[in-house]
Amino acid sequence: MPPDGDYVRLPVGPGALHAMRYGHGGPAVLLLHGFTTSAPLWHRVAPILLSRGCQVIVPDLLGFGESDRPIGGPYTVGSQARYLDRALALLRVSQVVAVGQDLGCVVLKRLAALRPERISALILASPTPSDGSGGPEIDAVRGQTGPALLEISSRPLGVVDLLGPVLRAAVSDPGSMPDKLVARFSAPYTGSQGARHLLDLARAVGEEEDLGPAILSELSMLRVTGEDDPMPAPPSDSMIRLPGAMRLLPLERPEPLAALIMERVEATNDSPVALEERGEPEVDRA
Repeated sequence: MPPDGDYVRLPVGPGALHAMRYGHGGPAVLLLHGFTTSAPLWHRVAPILLSRGCQVIVPDLLGFGESDRPIGGPYTVGSQARYLDRALALLRVSQVVAVGQDLGCVVLKRLAALRPERISALILASPTPSDGSGGPEIDAVRGQTGPALLEISSRPLGVVDLLGPVLRAAVSDPGSMPDKLVARFSAPYTGSQGARHLLDLARAVGEEEDLGPAILSELSMLRVTGEDDPMPAPPSDSMIRLPGAMRLLPLERPEPLAALIMERVEATNDSPVALEERGEPEVDRA
């Protein structure tokens, strides 16, 4: 991650979210990781956005990365969306351009449905089919049997053997997922209970909640995927496919992904509503 960020702990109910915040006062961009990753997923994208004048917020979902992992969570998609809403309130950030990867897409869509005023634009990187909650990373963990989990948990670094192949299979260029990064993403789940906690997270993602219909038709939404991603992407007129990448676009294609994010940031901040909020005159572009 870029230097000079603020390390923050945000109490959101059952525990605290860990987040890094870079910059203050500029347009806010929220970057949210997927299932087998955490905040370091965005270490190549955040500096670009920061250099363009954005304030960048990079949290770990509850139970993931360096965030707390209270027993029993809850860790459902709806709960994670509410935790993010509380975190943004604590940071006094009223609205963000939100960018998610994999599971992060699902959580951000739920946040947009719960609190549409929070999100001015939404970018979904490597969304799962039909924007559902299942993906190859989650399926790989859910497929572990009890004896397999026991064997993984019995070895100090057993979870690395589980997550390493999953993480490496998510990139086209092996250099994008070095051993050091695999170890960093796996670190929260080492120890006797780590693999069990990872399975609990995977199961929680699939738990359904009656939160009412998701009304997202008026939200500016863009879907981005890698050309090498074997997972069928949901059909969309706004789908962009980036060459030379699979599922972890923030690691493999940070510059073009950041450029797409900045397009949404600039479009949002040039809107009549945004200009009025900043006290700037609207420019006639006709």
